[in-house]
Amino acid sequence: MQVPTESSLPLLSTPLFQSKGYEAASYETLERSYYRAREIGRHHGLTINDILSLTPKFWKSHMDAIIIRDIVAHILFSIQYNLVAGTIAPYALKRPDLRPVMDKILNFDVSACFMLNEVDHGCDAKNLETTATLQSDGSFVLHSPAPGAAKFMPPSMPIAGIPRIAVVFARLIIENDDRGIRPFIVGLGDGKEMCKGITTTLLPPIACGRTLDHSITSFNQVRLPSTAMLGSHRKPEVMRTQFLMAINRLGFGTLALSLSTIPGLKCAVLIAGKYSLRRMVHGPEGSPKPIISFRTQQLPILHALAESAVMEPFANWITAKFSDTSLDFSVRHGLAVIFKGAVLQYTQKSFANLVERCGAQGVFIHNQLVEMEALNRCNGIAEGEILVLCIRLATEILLGRYEIPNAIQPNSLIAKHEEGYIAELQKLLGNIDEGHRSEAYNGRMLPHCRSLILAIGHRMAYEAAVDMGVDPDLLALYEAGVVKTDSSWYVENLGLSRADQFEMESKAADALVPRVGELLNRLGTMEPYIRAPILSAERWETFVAGCETIEGDASFDIVDREDMRAKL
Repeated sequence: MQVPTESSLPLLSTPLFQSKGYEAASYETLERSYYRAREIGRHHGLTINDILSLTPKFWKSHMDAIIIRDIVAHILFSIQYNLVAGTIAPYALKRPDLRPVMDKILNFDVSACFMLNEVDHGCDAKNLETTATLQSDGSFVLHSPAPGAAKFMPPSMPIAGIPRIAVVFARLIIENDDRGIRPFIVGLGDGKEMCKGITTTLLPPIACGRTLDHSITSFNQVRLPSTAMLGSHRKPEVMRTQFLMAINRLGFGTLALSLSTIPGLKCAVLIAGKYSLRRMVHGPEGSPKPIISFRTQQLPILHALAESAVMEPFANWITAKFSDTSLDFSVRHGLAVIFKGAVLQYTQKSFANLVERCGAQGVFIHNQLVEMEALNRCNGIAEGEILVLCIRLATEILLGRYEIPNAIQPNSLIAKHEEGYIAELQKLLGNIDEGHRSEAYNGRMLPHCRSLILAIGHRMAYEAAVDMGVDPDLLALYEAGVVKTDSSWYVENLGLSRADQFEMESKAADALVPRVGELLNRLGTMEPYIRAPILSAERWETFVAGCETIEGDASFDIVDREDMRAKL
């Protein structure tokens, strides 16, 4: 097999990435994930230019199939190179003193984390309480004034012997005057112990097997040098604008982290599809038949294949738009929200269906499906909770403050749905005299906001797929799947009955069923990254042979013989 020079496949042959099976959660596996993240970072070799200019190399690194080999390592990679390096990089261009720390971040000589949200401040991070007070000598004192001001979730414990730093967001206080929120570069520890005045409290793991060392971090009068702050001492004219500029890299992360769903869904459908082809059941006549023979097994796999085929051209179109700096950042961020909303809808449904269709095998973590499903749930919250992002963007669109790219194929079913849905909500908004911050808007409009963004995303994804020449059979099933997401609208507005919709899906599925093996083989490049034992009979046998086996020579009578004789 030809391996592109930028491929991460060679990493799999190194001892660090080799695995005999599922790696149960432990300190050792967590430590290994940090070492792997470092090697992945060094393999991709991202530069300041890649990070600031959002080159194809930057985006490809967030779609690398190695994500599925170690999800924890990928999360660390994304935090390091998008959030932290991306926040510091613009300042490093103007401040030579920041280049050494930037070089350490890019080479993963330090592990970096991004500390914005606090225990009491999640979606309202603009109200965070952590302070950084300017001292007479130009230094700062970083402090968490209350338990609720502790930073929530970013990993901060000493691990793997890798020194840790963080970009910490805090209120700049100068002579008792609040100058707004600024990012500060803070040393957390030397890899063996925490720095003085910094406390980390390890949280229990989230429900997906191997997890990151999510923590609660607080600061007690921590002294920072004058060079720690990024930005100016001046008080901004508009605090909100200053805050949004300080955290703008989160907007990049909205898109970057969502890209991991592409290799994730490909991996999941390959596992479930291969398993369904080889898993046999016996019919009434006694002959074996694969479970893929049943339409209820076919549909989740075929829809996931169609969605993964559409997601990639959609991602390529969105990343190209996002990298176009001639577009206003709010427009680019809006496109990222649309992408995130759409792909999350596909993957949330597909992961759940694929897990279920693998039966008992699907719920075991060693088969990777539930692990990827859990990561997908986390993606819905990370770098901006998707529901909140959709509410903001949909409101901007309905108020005419944000303009989305026009439909290229306005006569398609999906484009008609988008156009009609927007018109319907604008009419509804016109009947709310109190404005978009009223209780009427809260009760009548907010429940529709996510659906509006999904309608836009479906249309954009479809058009990107058509433009890239995606397989027409897959495209037809994708269209049928989108129609099912808002079935009643198509009935009410286009006269497409439920029976018509069912037939639309059935015909598309009929065309694809004979090609299932071929379509799964197209995803063969993912196979070396997959650990799941159920992918093949050989893998399953090897997995079982490596599991703990218990034997013995005991005997146990269910009925006590002495007691039996006494009764007789």
